[in-house]
Amino acid sequence: MEYWIGYVDQALVFVVLAVSLNLLVGYAGIFSIGSGALSAVGGYTSALVSLWLGVPPALSLVAALVAGAVVGLIIAEAVLRLAEEHVMLMTMSLSILVASIVAAIPEFGGQHGLYGLPPLDLGWGDIYTPSGFFIVLLIAAILIVAICWRLGESSFGRLLRASQNNDLGVQSLGKSPRAARLFVFSAMSSLTALGGALLVIYNGIAAPSMFSLDQTMLIFAMVIIGGIASVPGSIIGAFLITMTTPVLEKLLNFDAQVAALSRPIVFGLLLVIVMRLRPTGLVPEWHPLPRRSGDTAGDPVVLARTGDTPDADMPLRSGQGPHDVVLEVRDLHKAFGGIAAVQGLSLELHRGEITALIGPNGAGKSTVFNLITGAIPIDHGSVWLNAREITGQSPQRIARAGMVRSFQDLRVFPQLTPLENVMLARRGVVGENPWKLFVPGIGTRRAERAAVDAGSRWLEFAGLDPSERAATGSLSFAQQKLVVFARVLATDADIFLLDEPMSGIEGSAAEEMLLLIERMRGLGRTICVVEHSIKAVSRLADKAYFMETGRVTAEGTVGELLADRRLAEVYFGVS
Repeated sequence: MEYWIGYVDQALVFVVLAVSLNLLVGYAGIFSIGSGALSAVGGYTSALVSLWLGVPPALSLVAALVAGAVVGLIIAEAVLRLAEEHVMLMTMSLSILVASIVAAIPEFGGQHGLYGLPPLDLGWGDIYTPSGFFIVLLIAAILIVAICWRLGESSFGRLLRASQNNDLGVQSLGKSPRAARLFVFSAMSSLTALGGALLVIYNGIAAPSMFSLDQTMLIFAMVIIGGIASVPGSIIGAFLITMTTPVLEKLLNFDAQVAALSRPIVFGLLLVIVMRLRPTGLVPEWHPLPRRSGDTAGDPVVLARTGDTPDADMPLRSGQGPHDVVLEVRDLHKAFGGIAAVQGLSLELHRGEITALIGPNGAGKSTVFNLITGAIPIDHGSVWLNAREITGQSPQRIARAGMVRSFQDLRVFPQLTPLENVMLARRGVVGENPWKLFVPGIGTRRAERAAVDAGSRWLEFAGLDPSERAATGSLSFAQQKLVVFARVLATDADIFLLDEPMSGIEGSAAEEMLLLIERMRGLGRTICVVEHSIKAVSRLADKAYFMETGRVTAEGTVGELLADRRLAEVYFGVS
């Protein structure tokens, strides 16, 4: 019986390692192959403080946690600026390097490792047997699974999933993807180090072979087979792979040497079968949303939907008049190498109005949006939002200040549902701060329900079904555009910059989009739109700026500008 319990104990340790890795790989989309290095940090820290300082093994786990967090933060600062494939290579190299270093240093026990570690003592006597360790490892695994589940299946987890390869999209909503990634890398490293320390205490030895690249790839296989971004899948993957050896030896009566040779073959076949039949793993990711409360009393979206002229129901965004300047751009310049993309551009946006930027392709219209929202740095000039200078600020700070944008390439978060996309735009969601997730009574559930309610209403305002469970990336292009607009509205910003909202849609979808933009203005928002459709800007815009080669060469109504024969020739490319 102790034989089987011993392998269950090992599986519980691997549950800690696999679930921690899945938090990084599945939720944050950071494909690290550094589990071996990080578990070695924890394992050797635990062993060394026990041997050199006489710290009891139970307390050495705390030292492993701290060491893992610090090392993880240092690694994260180095690798998170790299492309995905470079992150994999860097962390894989780190695993090889750490195993080589500990094997080469005599103080770390060299190739043979550190022996003579004191046994675990929790106050009722030393623990030596697998059955004695079982409860300890089970409690540890349950705690780590609960922590990873809490982080992953929360507002913070939603932010992590949105941040995968879409930093600018997250920043445009006023959120910081880098801060979230740094935290999750450090947290994963800390938990992985704890797993390494548990492995060392359980075996009574810290040896390089325990933290080799082979071990790292084994943990990665557990995550892939179990299911990316699936905590239950990681548990199943850990048990499935760990229990292969006793199944081969005891149930199939393989010789120990034959079983050892057969294990890689079994793992490879299992991986191929899973990838062919269930590419998302044995347990696909599933992220339930809290229920909508249904409280719509006094909601501005409901008020705006009650009539054909929401302007009459809704107050302006502030007590100022409708023609106050809310955005002023002064003498903007930007060059890329020797090419002057924007040259001395100035413009103003007035409260409650729709302003259009029109002009031929290559005039620099989208570049202007990138400059004033902080996506690319300004060479010269200034930007003022509500009489405050925002020149040089980051995209997330500018979004929080009250100016958000849509993108020509949409930048939806394709793996999230439409509702999750829109919920991410809500400000002040308590659960997006990972530290507050574990503070009782702080209102994370209440904030999540409020985000569900608000997101649902904005989706309905945009003509979409908030109960849609399909990933946004699987929707039609027109539907994805509506999701983006609902998301922009959910930020509650004063100014919306809409980059070619009519591109790629026509017919009823185009008419629906025009109506939606008109209703956005009816909510008191100030809008600037870059658009090539003359029909659309003629219908929407109160004022237009005409751009040529990075300059504003004329301004007025759309009709006035296109009545100018030269401008019409430049715009339509005819003479």
